[in-house]
Amino acid sequence: MVHGTLFMMKGFLTSGELMEAVRALGYKAQYKVCEAFYQLSKGFDWSDRLMFQRFEESFPIIDAENLEEHFVELHWAVNDMDNFLYETDVYSPEEFYKVVGEIEKDNVFQP
Repeated sequence: MVHGTLFMMKGFLTSGELMEAVRALGYKAQYKVCEAFYQLSKGFDWSDRLMFQRFEESFPIIDAENLEEHFVELHWAVNDMDNFLYETDVYSPEEFYKVVGEIEKDNVFQP
């Protein structure tokens, strides 16, 4: 993938493509993606899924005003989101595409 077009890419086909794009973003943009995912999660019943439980523990502890100081926690949240989305992509592709579509609606990949 050409990184110059990364921000304009829509319709990620795999969790790997999505997370490559997320990891290429700066801290604030990564936080924005995690925040969109966290808000979106309220419409799903993922409480029994371990990887989502880990994301629910890691994301809320991030101080959005001091991301440079909380980059480790942000890294954990991104990894937890990655693990959850990979699992969803493999075992429930329809759900994965629904999640990706909703995240993209929030325009979190705009510069």
